[in-house]
Amino acid sequence: MAIFSGLHIVSAKLKSGQRHYVYAWRGGPCIHQADGRKPDITPAMLQAAMEARRSPPGKNRATGTVEWLVREYRASPEFKGLRAPTRRDYERSLDRVEARFGPAPLGAFEDRRIRNDIIQWRDEWRAQPRTADKVLVMLQTLLSWAVERGFLAINAAHGIKLIHTADRSDLVWEADHWQAFQQTGKDGNPVCPAHLMTALKLISMTGLRLGDVIRLDWEHVGDKVIVLTTKKRGGRAAIPIFPELRALLDSLKNGQPHRTGPHPVGTVLRNSRDKAWTESGLGSVFQKAKPAGFDRTMHDLRGTYVTWLAVKGFTDEEIARVIGWTAKRVAQVRARYVDEARVVVSMVDRIVREG
Repeated sequence: MAIFSGLHIVSAKLKSGQRHYVYAWRGGPCIHQADGRKPDITPAMLQAAMEARRSPPGKNRATGTVEWLVREYRASPEFKGLRAPTRRDYERSLDRVEARFGPAPLGAFEDRRIRNDIIQWRDEWRAQPRTADKVLVMLQTLLSWAVERGFLAINAAHGIKLIHTADRSDLVWEADHWQAFQQTGKDGNPVCPAHLMTALKLISMTGLRLGDVIRLDWEHVGDKVIVLTTKKRGGRAAIPIFPELRALLDSLKNGQPHRTGPHPVGTVLRNSRDKAWTESGLGSVFQKAKPAGFDRTMHDLRGTYVTWLAVKGFTDEEIARVIGWTAKRVAQVRARYVDEARVVVSMVDRIVREG
């Protein structure tokens, strides 16, 4: 890509060879295209660019480019129907897609040789693998949407591998992780504020995602089960209330005297100002309280809940229905944290007996 005399030239590799697109300016309308060698700037091109700049606002916005495609996607029902946090995340990635490929014509993405350019762009973020994967997935999503709408015949980014492959599905909070949060700081105060510890315990006893646990309302809490519609997939979650969870819920009621009674109202979890948590608020407090070198997230508490149910005798299939995982995934967590621990304990007991 290059800029000459205010014009913007984009070159694309096609099966038939090299094609060049001349735009009135970066993001402006295409005023000329040519195959073969890069075209020279002519007075006619400069005149066309001047006329485009004189056009009424809105009349000269480039069409048929990635920049145009991003605008169309942002205005689509599919994008507007996303949850607000997801939209914000997508917006950041769309900005990066537009910054790299914005002026490129959609025709360039009809040629699978563009995949090399996409991979090179992905690799520019290799030092930030999660970001690299986010921008790649965003481009794949955008192109897939374009194919569905008939703007493109193929998704040239489909099948390009992600960089970040870490799988946290079998990570759980173990005893040392809880102990790290129960320590006191140099000022003598607990590392973990009481309202954060309550939230962590509730997640570990319900398996709820962060977006669901902060909106858990007393109206969702029954005598033996918590029932609510999950935010991410809109499914119905039915969470059994064991004695430990009942004790925690009762302590929360007692700590909220203005909500006690046969039918307390409002969200179950409250922050230090007695307000309902937000996802960003709870996440921020967790990050500030997290001890140095701590290698678990709040999301890992869902795996902790799986092990808790497994110890209580639930089958993999029963746990899968409660948590929304596959039975295979549950079995992997069970094998690592439940069955393995029982084997070790059994070995120790046997050694003690035989010794």
